[in-house]
Amino acid sequence: MAQAAEAVARGELRRAGLPAQGKLARLLVALRAAPETHLTRGEIDRLAGAAGLGLAPAELASQLETLERHGLLARLPSTGTEPVFDTVPAPHSHLLYEETAQVVDLDVSPETLIAILRQALAERPGEVDILVRFRRPGG
Repeated sequence: MAQAAEAVARGELRRAGLPAQGKLARLLVALRAAPETHLTRGEIDRLAGAAGLGLAPAELASQLETLERHGLLARLPSTGTEPVFDTVPAPHSHLLYEETAQVVDLDVSPETLIAILRQALAERPGEVDILVRFRRPGG
């Protein structure tokens, strides 16, 4: 199973025009293998260290920026001070619970999303903020 996930990640890199070997590839493989899909920069730093990547902070930041720029990683809006990244780059919605800093994926139809928003607004009036992000074309 791990070899299949590694092959998929390397294929993603090749399709994005990036090298499928080296530290960038090993970082993406580690990110795709992580049990959580929403990771803070600190969590990614620890993940990279556990994978034996030995990336300096500036180099890790550059690698993350490259993955994000090529659509292989997404940065999420966050209420915290650390950036939060989504290892599932396909467009989908999220719920962010500020009190617990929990991010929940909502991979639902537009109709279901509207229903969820209506329910949240009705159940928690004055406590729901809605952010709509328009992605760059192709990103």
